Formats: sequence, C-alpha cells, structure tokens
Amino acid sequence: MSTAATLRRLVPLALLAILTAPFLWFHFDTDLTTGTPLLSWEPSHGWKFLKVVVPGFATGALVAFLARLWDRTPRTPLVARASHEVLETPWMVLVLVATLSVSGLFLSPKGLSMGTFVAIYMLLALGLNVTIGFTGLLVLGYSAFYAIGAYTLALLSQAFPGFPVWLSLPAAFVTASLAGLLVGLPCLRLRGDYLAIVTLGFAEALREILRNLAITRGDKGFPIASTSQFPAIGPLAAKQVAWIAAIATLALVCLAVHRLYHSRTGRAWIAIREDETAAAMMGIPVVRQKLLAFAVSAGVGGLGGAIFAGCWGFVDPSTASFEQSVLVLAMVILGGIGSLPGSLLGAAVLYLVPTLLRDQIPAIADYRLFFFGSILVAMMLLRPQGLLGSPRHRLEMEGGS
Repeated sequence: MSTAATLRRLVPLALLAILTAPFLWFHFDTDLTTGTPLLSWEPSHGWKFLKVVVPGFATGALVAFLARLWDRTPRTPLVARASHEVLETPWMVLVLVATLSVSGLFLSPKGLSMGTFVAIYMLLALGLNVTIGFTGLLVLGYSAFYAIGAYTLALLSQAFPGFPVWLSLPAAFVTASLAGLLVGLPCLRLRGDYLAIVTLGFAEALREILRNLAITRGDKGFPIASTSQFPAIGPLAAKQVAWIAAIATLALVCLAVHRLYHSRTGRAWIAIREDETAAAMMGIPVVRQKLLAFAVSAGVGGLGGAIFAGCWGFVDPSTASFEQSVLVLAMVILGGIGSLPGSLLGAAVLYLVPTLLRDQIPAIADYRLFFFGSILVAMMLLRPQGLLGSPRHRLEMEGGS
C-alpha cells in the first residue's frame, strides 16, 4: 500500500478521534438557576474509556493483521485445502461448544445472561447469512422471524399450560420456516433493494399486528408461564440450563449450515448469488432453492426467538423492531458476508462492545452508540470484507473473479 493510500485511510480515523474527544475529556452540564451551559475538564472519563477500548482495539488490530497476512501468504492447493478444513471442521465446533458449556457453569448470573444473548445473536447472524451471504437475497426484516419464534412459544404456553420449552423450540422453527415460505413466494421475482423493501414492510406490518391483536396482549407484552421457561435441572440453575441449551442449539445450527454450504444445495445457492440467470440456464431450480433459503433462514431466526422467550419469560412487539434487523445485518457484514466463523465473531463483537461500554463506563453511557458507530466506520475503512470474510467475497470486492 502506498504512502498516499495510507494517509487517506488515517485521515478519517483522525477526524473520528477529534470528534469524540469532547465527549471523552469534558463534561457538559447546565446551571439550572441561570440556564447557562457549563463545561468542565473531566480526564477520568477519557482514561476509563481508553482502559476498556484500547485492549479491544489492540486485539482487533492483531486479528486484522493476521488475517491480512494469511490472505497474502502463498499456499499450495493442498495447504489451502487443509487450512480450510481445520478452520471449519465440525469437530472444532463441537470442541468449542463443549468448552463453552462447561465454562458457563462457573459464570455469574449476569455473565450467563450476556453469554446467552451472544449465543442468540450468533444464531440470528447465522440464519441471516444463509439468505444474504450464501444466496445473495437482501433481507431487511429478519426480526419478524425472531418475533414469530418468540410468540410461538408464548402462545403455546397460553394454549397448553405447562407446555415444555423443549417442544416449543422445534415448533418455533417450523412456524418461522412456514412464515419464511409465505414471504418468499411473492418475492421470487424481486431482487436487491426491492426485496429488502418488501421484507422490511413485512416486519413492520407484523409489529403493528402484534401491537393490536388481543391474543398477543398488544403493547403490554406477553408474560410466559414459568412452567414453559427453561427449568432448573438437578444442580443446574435455570440460567445455566438456558445457557447450555443456547450453546447446544448454536452447535447444531452451525453443523447444519456447514453441511448445507458444502453440499449441492450450498453450491446452488452460491450460483444463484453470483448470477441467477446463468444458474437457471444451468438447470438449477432457482425458485425452489430460493424458497429453501428463505425457510432455513427464517427457521433459524425463529429458534433464536424461542430461546429468548424461554430464557426471559416475556415478549413484546419490540422484538420485531427495525433496529433488531439492522443490528443482525451489521453483525453479518462486520464478521464477513458468506463466512460461517465471521458471523459468529461479528455477533459477539457487536453485542459485547456496546454492552461493555454501558456497564464499564456509565459516565459515557449516553454516547456509547456514537463510539460504537465510530468503531464500525473504522472497521469498514480498514477491512471492508469483514473480520473473517470468505475468500470468494474478498475476491469479489477486489474485482477478481
């Protein structure tokens, strides 16, 4: 990279540092008696922020450097294949899941709640990656399927008191998958922005329906009976059971998506993403494969919603909000479109960074989304293909074939 290109990338970062400095090193207030604004020097806020963020930035820079170094390292086909298998082998996923399940037994209740939320968002990122990353279908209303899964568990608990949460999970998957099919059918001829607008409209319409139906209890929300939530089992508390259930579900979804991606179905999805017309001329059933992608993606989102409802025992129409859809989309883009490990990493980063900023530095809690957005901008400038972008997507962004 030339010196001029490096300077062009450093200028936006310098501007971000200048814009964020007043919020870090100064304290804004107003004299209530006179109404005059007050400005005071508060360096402690800045030092607290740096203490939390600098290690994260250092880790991210190290990951980006190693990823760039790995991308530029010449490899023989045999080495490239072996490295790919090591990075994405199902056995590695199983080992990681077992380690996380055991470590969760020693976490505090707050740590367990955060970990379960991270697992839920990982599920959502994996599900959305099926449509956006694998098939090239831009979905902006993914939170609708998340809400469908949550309300499926809630309505089952009301219709059948004591309905076990373990049976609600497959029911939520099936219900959300059917909803995905219904949304996908009228969208088969749409591409790009038009598809995004239709799915966004579906999510907004569903949210208004949930707010106005009596059976969903409107804006008041839907409390779920304790008998339909994750129960305590033996020495394990309810939060620990929920953590293990979320991790186990995430492992199963990872294995299923991994197998789909490397199957004939996955290759058909990639062909549709690259050129839908050429895929149809090569004999790929485009309509059926698109509907399958919609169904799988929506079903995984429904699983995440059911786990959320079973953990927290309450759902409301905000689960179908547009902000949720945008957050999951940002997770997929940040981690790397079309990358299975990237979706997991992007979900963890985008959930934990704002949460830790809010908990560790209460003084700048009101500005955490500002810093959060600044980090995203810096990331997109330095590594636009994502933290762990797939090699194919990286070649596309660089103009390769």
